[in-house]
Amino acid sequence: MLRAALSPLARPFGTCMMPAAVAAGDMVRKRTFKDNAAVVPSQWGIIAKQKKTVAIWPEWSAPPELPSRHVGDDKDDLRTASAETIQMIVPLADEVGVGLEGVSLRITAWPFRRLYDITATLEVPGGRNFVAIARLDGWPPDPHMNARARNHPAFGHLPRVLDGHHVHRFEDNAKLGREAFGPQNLPLAAPVTTRLESYRDFLRVLSEEFKIDGLDQLAPPDWTVMI
Repeated sequence: MLRAALSPLARPFGTCMMPAAVAAGDMVRKRTFKDNAAVVPSQWGIIAKQKKTVAIWPEWSAPPELPSRHVGDDKDDLRTASAETIQMIVPLADEVGVGLEGVSLRITAWPFRRLYDITATLEVPGGRNFVAIARLDGWPPDPHMNARARNHPAFGHLPRVLDGHHVHRFEDNAKLGREAFGPQNLPLAAPVTTRLESYRDFLRVLSEEFKIDGLDQLAPPDWTVMI
């Protein structure tokens, strides 16, 4: 009679049953973890690996106007434009010239500083905007920390600190799952072993890493005018 009066959730010691709420919560956590680790669209991997070409030859965005050299009594009124970057957005096509909808290459540079912090991202449609699935950083001002690579057997080839040119490859970051492709910088990067001494060198590495033909024909920023 006493056993019959027990709550269904209060099982005798030694049984394998657990409260329904705990079991459900554990299942939710497991499903969430698996989803976060797996939901990297397969199309992103296809785009990253396939050979691509330039669909349209764009131009660099206009540089901001330099501030006046005259400084009045109130120096706070002086506004500088030197912290603004310029961009070139390159629509991409497949190897036979058929456009890849929403897929583009974005190159960002500093108009008044030659060969300083030049970045390129391979972007695909994602949500309301775009998602960067790979990134190349040339002449970065700060080291990159591979914090997510610590104690992970899949990333033993990645150094903990990168103090120089580096590339955030899709295949490395995809191992972390969908969360690696957020609005922030891609978390994992590998060193660029090729010596970079010019913007053309940057484009050659970019062409190889992102598998895009014809990038050597892109015009560099006109630093001779802007500096």
